[in-house]
Amino acid sequence: MNRNSAGPYRQRGAALLLLMLGVIVAAATVLVVTVNVDALKVQRQTSSLDALGQARDALLDYALVSPELTPGGSFGLPCPDIDSSGGFLEGEAHSTACGAAGETVIGRLPWRTLGLPALKDGGSECLWYVVSGSWKHADAATGDMINADTNGQLQVASVDTGALLAGLVPADRAVAAVIAAMPPVDRQRRPAASAGMQCSDPRRPDDYLEDDAASGSRNSGLTGSPDVIDVLGLAAEANDLHNDRVVLISRADVAGRIHARPGFLTDMRDLGLAAAACIADYATRNPGGAGDRRMPWPAPVALADYRLDDQYDDAAGTLLAGRLSDVVDDSNGLTANPVARVLSDCDSVAVPAWNSDVRNRWRYWKDHFFYAVAGSFAPTAAVPSVCSDCLTVNGAGSYAAILVFGNRRLAGASQVRNAPPLDTDTRSNPSNYLEAANAANVPGTGVSLDYVSQPASSTFNDLLFCIDDNLVVSEC
Repeated sequence: MNRNSAGPYRQRGAALLLLMLGVIVAAATVLVVTVNVDALKVQRQTSSLDALGQARDALLDYALVSPELTPGGSFGLPCPDIDSSGGFLEGEAHSTACGAAGETVIGRLPWRTLGLPALKDGGSECLWYVVSGSWKHADAATGDMINADTNGQLQVASVDTGALLAGLVPADRAVAAVIAAMPPVDRQRRPAASAGMQCSDPRRPDDYLEDDAASGSRNSGLTGSPDVIDVLGLAAEANDLHNDRVVLISRADVAGRIHARPGFLTDMRDLGLAAAACIADYATRNPGGAGDRRMPWPAPVALADYRLDDQYDDAAGTLLAGRLSDVVDDSNGLTANPVARVLSDCDSVAVPAWNSDVRNRWRYWKDHFFYAVAGSFAPTAAVPSVCSDCLTVNGAGSYAAILVFGNRRLAGASQVRNAPPLDTDTRSNPSNYLEAANAANVPGTGVSLDYVSQPASSTFNDLLFCIDDNLVVSEC
């Protein structure tokens, strides 16, 4: 009887054991699923970061070699692959259909133009790419002046706090960004890629990228206007509402490579010598004959828009040192010289060094050149030209004019080169480009001013080009 009465208890014990085993199996299953999900997230993040890093490196390489791709061109960045119109191949930069000048543009990473495969993030989506209007290579819409001191037009805000993560000061604004869209969130719908295509199409940014009203950031839609700042958003940790991953290219990233580029200083020296030769050639074209070696006045240091060639217009009066002038109508009123523009119209036959590549290089670096003319060779000077009030370098020489290239910004000198329309003008201060007496000599109203030339150091890196009283040009 006792043996029979134990049966129900044994059955209940077995059931309890099975229940406990089920709970353990279920818990283990949840643990395995959780571990797998976490591992998948880590894998996606790692894969995305690898793709973003490859894209960023390729874009920096493009900027460095772009003057060779387009002789005389700038150190700019490619346009995105914006859509499937216009006859462009998938992954090709839309260089002839890239918005207005100064307009920041978004699209797919132009992987074909960069010589890459179609890079994809951890969600198997092709990468997105944003380029500042101030830095894009866009044929007629290319910026008028892209150089190592051109600020970007992109800020990045935290979607967690609303605080700016990048771009608080002008020099820190990004010039470009690469974005990994990651898996879809909220109501995003992503079509599959068409046959023969690497990336899905149509390319609707809002089906891939997120906006955030609280921080004012918009990854999926830019303002679409020239010369404005766009704000991208980034969450500290990818989440179900905002999972875009973003890497930036800063102005400093590109500038460091530009100045370290083999041949950069040689190119700038060639440009300086050729520009000085154009000024000397202007003096030979005065109708007063060989004895009339007067040269044009400089342009003002402060300009309304430093990007435009026409702004570099000579100013009549007591200004003898300023920016290198191109338009010289005021000077011609006294000299009767027929050359309307010293640089744009420089005769490449008389000055063989002034070829189209060098002229284009001047267009991108023109804000870096300062020019001083001696009182004895200014448009108001007596003819024949006699060196009674000339310029010297390191206390020596007799120079009719001096051209100075303001080289890389010196951190120790706190040199800042911001400009309108986006920023308060600091380019109007010569000391933000030039060092020692070279900055102090602007506006050049003294007599027999002395300029400084010395080896590059942490406190000095100006390059000087001199025109002597016989119109002989040399680096000095």
